[in-house]
Amino acid sequence: MPVHITDFLEIGSNGIKKEDLIKSPNLKKTFISINQHLYAKLKQTDTDTRTRSKEIINLLLCKLTDEISKDDNEIVDFCIKKGESIEDLFERIQKLFEKNVKEKYKDIISENEQISLNKELLYLIVKELQQISLLKSSKDILSDAFEIFVSKILKDEGGQFFTPPNIIEFMVHYLDPTVDAKLLDPGCGHGGFLLEVKELLWSKISSEEKRINSISNLFGIDKDLFLAKISKLYLEILSNGKSNIFCEDSLDPKSYGTQAKEVIKDNFFDYIFTNPPFGVKIPINDKEILKDYKLGHIWKNIGDEWKMQEKLVKQQPPQVLFIERCIQFLKDGGKLGIVLPEGIFGNPTDRYIWEYLTSNGKILAIISLDQNTFQPYTCNKTSILFFQKLNNIPADYTIDFAIVENVGHDKDGKVSYKLNKDGSKKLDSAGYPIVNDDLIGLHLKIRKAEEFDYLKEQKIFKIKFSQIKDKIFIPIYYIGVEKTLKRLADDKNFTLLSIKNLTNQKIIYTNKGGYLPRGDEIGSHVYGLGDIPFIRTSEINNWEINLDSYKKTSEEVYKHYKLKQNIEEGDILLVKDGGPNLIGKTAYITSLDTKIIIQSHIFQIKVLENNEFIDSYLLLYLLNLDIVQKQIQAITFVQGTIATIGNRIMDVILPISSDINKRKEISEYVKKIVDDKTEVRKNISRLSLESFNN
Repeated sequence: MPVHITDFLEIGSNGIKKEDLIKSPNLKKTFISINQHLYAKLKQTDTDTRTRSKEIINLLLCKLTDEISKDDNEIVDFCIKKGESIEDLFERIQKLFEKNVKEKYKDIISENEQISLNKELLYLIVKELQQISLLKSSKDILSDAFEIFVSKILKDEGGQFFTPPNIIEFMVHYLDPTVDAKLLDPGCGHGGFLLEVKELLWSKISSEEKRINSISNLFGIDKDLFLAKISKLYLEILSNGKSNIFCEDSLDPKSYGTQAKEVIKDNFFDYIFTNPPFGVKIPINDKEILKDYKLGHIWKNIGDEWKMQEKLVKQQPPQVLFIERCIQFLKDGGKLGIVLPEGIFGNPTDRYIWEYLTSNGKILAIISLDQNTFQPYTCNKTSILFFQKLNNIPADYTIDFAIVENVGHDKDGKVSYKLNKDGSKKLDSAGYPIVNDDLIGLHLKIRKAEEFDYLKEQKIFKIKFSQIKDKIFIPIYYIGVEKTLKRLADDKNFTLLSIKNLTNQKIIYTNKGGYLPRGDEIGSHVYGLGDIPFIRTSEINNWEINLDSYKKTSEEVYKHYKLKQNIEEGDILLVKDGGPNLIGKTAYITSLDTKIIIQSHIFQIKVLENNEFIDSYLLLYLLNLDIVQKQIQAITFVQGTIATIGNRIMDVILPISSDINKRKEISEYVKKIVDDKTEVRKNISRLSLESFNN
């Protein structure tokens, strides 16, 4: 319900003492409430979303400095005084901003900066926050504020996503930087990583003077001027020291200003923590930037070894260049913690990145994060890479692997709790609900983790670099796939062959590019022109095709694709792109299904004729085995809103019975199922036709 000016009358007092300010049990909830009120008032404001968000952050900093500057028994200024009008409050808060923020931090805040929020909105925000202590409520106030007020803007404008505090805390505690170390975040945002580092360092330092001086070892860069200014201001307010935050493009050191060039140097930093902007929608295509990066060049796999070529790529997602930039920044022995899209950790086309990484140091750890980690802002699945730059790289070493299935919130961003079997919330010894967060204490659990053992159930384990297969750095691949495959490899009753093996041996059909053929996109302009089904991923389920697709086209369009797709009875369709719940679903082409066109998100698999080793029915069975589906899940990566297995399907291994009689038995059993299902479909079709004729 909208809030009116009359709601604010008679709420003031002579003032509130700092000691009477209360801790908010959920500061984020308070910010959400403010945001909802703001949207209810939008028609009365003349500021755009970004400007308004900046003003709210400035107002929060104003309150924060007010709290810090007051003794416990002093009355705070950030409150509504008795009988104070909206105009009076607005003028007084402006003066507070001038005194506590602008004058004290004039090297950061520009002279013409002011809080220019609508007076009524300012009154509303002060009313909501006046009795709350920001300092008591959160160690990173702006973390909650940025999530509510700024995250959507950052996502829309530059592919930047709010990094949850528990991710930041885990990363910093895992690397555990030393007190004299120099640290950098080259995409620092509001300064969340730097603030967490400051908290950890201060817990190790007793001297107040040394604490303040330690801030001079914290460095940050952000491309966004507002974020760079806020990060610098925020860190200095909370530490009373001088920080080194610069507004620059980290990826383009030649464009740095004079001061940044003097301070931000290559081979200089001991630790880097960062969550860089990522996404295909914000590529780096400037040749002047790309040429300075090895990862800005094309790489080719020559003789099973990745080699950099002289030619530049047309464009590169920023996260790829950030990896190399971070390594440039690090000194020998320096360590990196970086959040990256999970596709990088297993995509065959990205394996040159790991060639680059492993030739410049060693992989310390890979932490696979839950799909909900960055929800509700993006469904991109991510992992954390921990890396150490080394001139002398050991031949073999141990890598920490962990799978984080619960990050403390659900897909809507709401806090999730551990539950009892009856659905009630589990409580701790003090009677509070326990947050379902695997990241709590994870850095300690990793230190005690055992070596990878395919005979044990493990979500946290250590694995040798020499055990890494095909440069796949995805923990679930090893516990969900390698474990079972190792067992099967020791079983003489099975022969393990990959789909690539089957295509190379000309057992199943492959196209000229060496990969399975796939369908086409016919274009929405030809939908509805006839009765030929255009089969999409959603029409494939339970080994069958749903011919009642509402996307149908004409005979003429069908003839255009007929020879190219060559769909025949006995072909198998397999979903390669789409929602994660669709990937890997299969269908058998029966005599009823040959007159169709298939979508590009579907693989077409054809067993070649007169093959005694395997037939279509046996292949259908194999593709639906649990171990095969787990492999497909392990190589499925979410990119934006779509999941894909791509040509990684060629690496999927099929456990085929070594006994020819067993293979025939399975084929006959599957054939009976397919034939029975086909007969049922024919009977339904006949029944429908008879009913229509009658």
